[in-house]
Amino acid sequence: MSSPERPMPARPPRQRAEQQRALDTINVVILATVKRLEDGGEAAVNIKDLSAETGVSYGAIYHHFKDRDGLIRAAQFERLRQQPGGDLVALGAALDTQSDLVDFVLAIRAIAMSIADPQRAKVRLVRSSVISSSLNNPELRAALTELESGVMVELAALVAKAQELGIADPTLDSKAVAVFLEALSYGIVLMEFMEDPPTQDAVAELLFRGFTALLAK
Repeated sequence: MSSPERPMPARPPRQRAEQQRALDTINVVILATVKRLEDGGEAAVNIKDLSAETGVSYGAIYHHFKDRDGLIRAAQFERLRQQPGGDLVALGAALDTQSDLVDFVLAIRAIAMSIADPQRAKVRLVRSSVISSSLNNPELRAALTELESGVMVELAALVAKAQELGIADPTLDSKAVAVFLEALSYGIVLMEFMEDPPTQDAVAELLFRGFTALLAK
């Protein structure tokens, strides 16, 4: 009597597994580079040191990123990708936990203060650099378009949720509101080119008033 056949465990195709290993390698190096950029700026990015730190070979890093500049661009793009995440999480949490309008307004004030934090200026400058570079780089432009579109879709969904809860003005288009909110947050990058910029508190107050102007009357 033959033994019953045993189902073979599902295995991903070899190509998929190789692609995942490559992505894991890229992510390890990028995250380590992001940490160095945040701690010491571009001067702290050394491929030899990163190879020793991550265990990824010197040759593999060059294979994936071409050169040091390519690695820095990839890490800066990752920083750009991470920036709006915290704001979206905070806004989503405010909508999920709001018990009354006062609590929600307090949460919005905290978000405005976070956006106005001078430490955020570095990432806004990175964003400007990436946008500028994308004008002559179709691949980078496509990646940036995908990133920004995703942020806008998520933000517009949160705006729509606020409208459904009766918090935000329901007469406004949620996508247009998302653009306005992003413009307020990113537009203060212009302060970096001022000799005597306003204080964090002053900027936060302006952002707060811009945000609350969108509340339901």
